[in-house]
Amino acid sequence: MSDCVHEIQMIFSKVMMREAISPTTDLLETGLLDSMGMVELLFNLEQRFGFSPNFASLDLENFRSIEKIAEMIVTSDVNSAEQGVSA
Repeated sequence: MSDCVHEIQMIFSKVMMREAISPTTDLLETGLLDSMGMVELLFNLEQRFGFSPNFASLDLENFRSIEKIAEMIVTSDVNSAEQGVSA
């Protein structure tokens, strides 16, 4: 999961031009992730990881920190693999 955390940190710093942040920083509370940033982040997560969330069940709590985002992606990959679906 640490590789996933690092990749997401790179998305924030290099693509989204956000300051370097800790994996546990609350992205919503600090304002580092706003509505436009969320769209940009989701686009980049799909490009990098093939992660395509189910918008009907999207939970903002999963976007509180880089660590939470990575956990969601890793869990999504595991669930897709168990169901025989490629992520």
